Amino acid sequence: MKIPIKIMTYLLPLLLNAQQTSSMPKKELDDQKKWEILRHKIETAVSKGDISREDADERYASFRARSSGQRFERKDPVMEEHFKRFGIEDIDEIKNRLLDYNIPADQLDAVLGGMLRLVHAVKLDRENFRINPRLETYFKDRLGLTDRQTDLIIRISSDIVLDRF
Repeated sequence: MKIPIKIMTYLLPLLLNAQQTSSMPKKELDDQKKWEILRHKIETAVSKGDISREDADERYASFRARSSGQRFERKDPVMEEHFKRFGIEDIDEIKNRLLDYNIPADQLDAVLGGMLRLVHAVKLDRENFRINPRLETYFKDRLGLTDRQTDLIIRISSDIVLDRF
């Protein structure tokens, strides 16, 4: 009688944990699919002239907020000011581009903070730029980004410095 109770005591938490972890990538996949559909609909409406670019930006901001579990998108004026120093007037375009590459909406601010460090490093080294291993670890291990996503962040940071963004 005691053995089945012990088995259930150890087995039940493992089963519950396995259910939760298996459902998480599906949610991210759903969010990515929703983003792709929304992006297509909004850009089509803008090109037809049905909505303005400002309305489109508001809808994108609303989606980013909902995806990260908030009602309204939180603006970080300090981060925006840092990007303005590099000629980026509106960081929402960067956020949308990051979402295009399947970076979760709740990690956008953390990614943008890391990007600022990258932009400074690219500005200092230009042609000889190499990503700091600690920063690469931050993106990959701490934020859980893939090599492809990390390469995209490096490319966007380089484009900002070289005025190609």
